[in-house]
Amino acid sequence: MGAPTSSGSTEGPRVRRWMWAAVSFVGVVAAYVVAIQRPVPQSELQLTQWINGWPDWTATILYPVMQLGTVIAPIGAAIAVAIFRRDALLAAATVVSGLATWFLAKGVKEVVERGRPLEYISGVDVREGSGTGLGFVSGHSAVAAVTAVVAGSALPRRWRWVPALLAFLVGIARIVHGVHLPADVVGGWCLGALVGLATLETVDWIRRAQAQAQRAPSDARA
Repeated sequence: MGAPTSSGSTEGPRVRRWMWAAVSFVGVVAAYVVAIQRPVPQSELQLTQWINGWPDWTATILYPVMQLGTVIAPIGAAIAVAIFRRDALLAAATVVSGLATWFLAKGVKEVVERGRPLEYISGVDVREGSGTGLGFVSGHSAVAAVTAVVAGSALPRRWRWVPALLAFLVGIARIVHGVHLPADVVGGWCLGALVGLATLETVDWIRRAQAQAQRAPSDARA
């Protein structure tokens, strides 16, 4: 889920960013193809049952991690970016991309109209909420992924695996808690990553425009 830092971009990081975007796009399409199948593929149901069948203590441990997929996560991450990196633009981008992804995920749910595990699996252990409503894509997974990509770009490269791991665990937690099928989670991860990568590209564009505007008066005086 990591991505190149938005500041001081070069052609190398931009190429990697586009490669990650291509992978994320393929992931969204693949997850969508699975999600629209009726009946739900037996292999996906079996995988859901296996993960959902993990002991209760795993659900207890993962519950606080799962909250990193709520809209509070990008807000908290933005505050951290603003305080520790003093990067107001990246902080604002973290909030905007996080909220946009949350609402985008809700829109996708309405279009795809795929139910949650309780609709397809009898006896699924719903450990959070009622287990009803629409499932594809997982909003929690999408928000966690976009936050990991955008806010995670402020971290040194050697630490970017941390937000990526947390985003991964958010998606797994949603299956453990019986509220999403695997394709919902994969689609959410990839959708969030796509929005995050597009956000970093936009941040880079703004920085280049600002730098060019600052150079213009100097060039005029010269």
